[in-house]
Amino acid sequence: MLIILTLTLVVVSILTLCVKKSRESIYMFGLCLSLMLEICGVIIFIAKKGGVSQEVMQFLYISQSVRIRIQYFLITLNQLGFLIALGRTLFPFFLLELAMCYSMIPFIRTNTWIQKAVAFLPAITLIAYLPGIYRVLCKPNAFFKKILVNGSLLWITVYLLIAVALLLWEYYSITMKFCKRQFGQIGVGLIALTGIYVLYYQQDPGQVYHFYSSLDLWNKGVGYLQVHPSLFSYFLLVIVSVICCIFGFYSLLRYTSSNLEANKEDVIMERKFNTAKVGVSMFVHSMKNQLLSSKVIYKRIRQLYEQPEVDMEKVREYVHTLEDFNNTMLLRMEELYRCVKANAIYMMPVHISEIAEDAVERFHKKYPEITVEIKLGEVSFILADKVHFCEALYNLLINAQEAVIEAGKQETGQVVLQCHNERLYTIIEVRDNGGGMGKGKVKKVFDPFYTSKNSNYNWGMGLYYVREIVKSHLGFLKVESKEGEGSSFFILLPRYQ
Repeated sequence: MLIILTLTLVVVSILTLCVKKSRESIYMFGLCLSLMLEICGVIIFIAKKGGVSQEVMQFLYISQSVRIRIQYFLITLNQLGFLIALGRTLFPFFLLELAMCYSMIPFIRTNTWIQKAVAFLPAITLIAYLPGIYRVLCKPNAFFKKILVNGSLLWITVYLLIAVALLLWEYYSITMKFCKRQFGQIGVGLIALTGIYVLYYQQDPGQVYHFYSSLDLWNKGVGYLQVHPSLFSYFLLVIVSVICCIFGFYSLLRYTSSNLEANKEDVIMERKFNTAKVGVSMFVHSMKNQLLSSKVIYKRIRQLYEQPEVDMEKVREYVHTLEDFNNTMLLRMEELYRCVKANAIYMMPVHISEIAEDAVERFHKKYPEITVEIKLGEVSFILADKVHFCEALYNLLINAQEAVIEAGKQETGQVVLQCHNERLYTIIEVRDNGGGMGKGKVKKVFDPFYTSKNSNYNWGMGLYYVREIVKSHLGFLKVESKEGEGSSFFILLPRYQ
């Protein structure tokens, strides 16, 4: 059962690597693989050593036939010992490397030599545990054997403590809910895997090389290599291992599925935009209808002028209608053109206050009486195309105010523009206390030509346009919303320093 669970972890880590090819995914795969190597070594060793109850055997191997097959599996003590040494040594290395990848501590991120230096002790330890070298060094010299056992145990413990401390520090440093939730998934998974590893790492693989001898030096913790193991110790090992494996599997699966959804999102959006070509056809058809309506009004105006007395009131009414038609068509064509021309992005360092002021100034041209609360925090510069980014931010502000109006909260409405730095990102949040959205609307809100507003001036390209602009700035757009409470749109841009 334990082998099945750890094998499942490796499969999930491979899936993560396929979904998101990054240094973190490679370290995650190495972490799960090294844990599986150690667990496989443990299971083979226990099967060959015996001396445990029938209940524990069934719990470990499911059936007696499986245990017997593993017991007679052809592997030398040298190979088995180094298999355990390999998993035991590589796990803390990958864990610490992964923790440093996620850490936002400036000293760690700016000094890349630290990540290279971390590999020194694992490499030395693995060389020392090579069967031929180990026997040459330790057979005539018990003192060196003691140094190797205690020294490897010491640096592994230090690596584990540093890695867990970095992960916890990073988790409690995150302030944004969805970032904290996503990091929490991977954090729980890593700590669960570390919990499994802690059960076994105190035992030295050198005892496998000396299968028929015993030293007090090797009797540490609850480990599987103890000379006189108790039934309780085996139950503790197996039960905690299974529980931690389940937690680790569930957390990694959720993390992988969230990455898979994020990667699919672009493909789905592209398909939706291809489907939206039908919407473009509808747009053209709508323009045609508007022009035909204008043609009818022109005909009526001409008929009025053919009368002996011209009804100027009627003429003014028709002119006003024509003006509305014209403005509507211009707005729609302008919005469509903005989405097309958004392919050309020229980014340069821009002070966040300039973008915020320009966007709010444009906002006040439409809603001069509405106050936008601006909180720029410690953010100074961002890397952006000022024109396009101001346009995107203006769209979010307009969207927020329209949500407030739609909810009938004109008197108590709030539109907030807030900026702050979060890990590797600069976060720009536009928040309102409008009617909010349900989960169904949230999933569709960025779809092209999707709109929930029954208006001739809203045709569902605004938020799609914002998302495309943010993507072209190497960032991404998130939304959190609760019905009756309001919505928050988050622009996450790579932090500029």
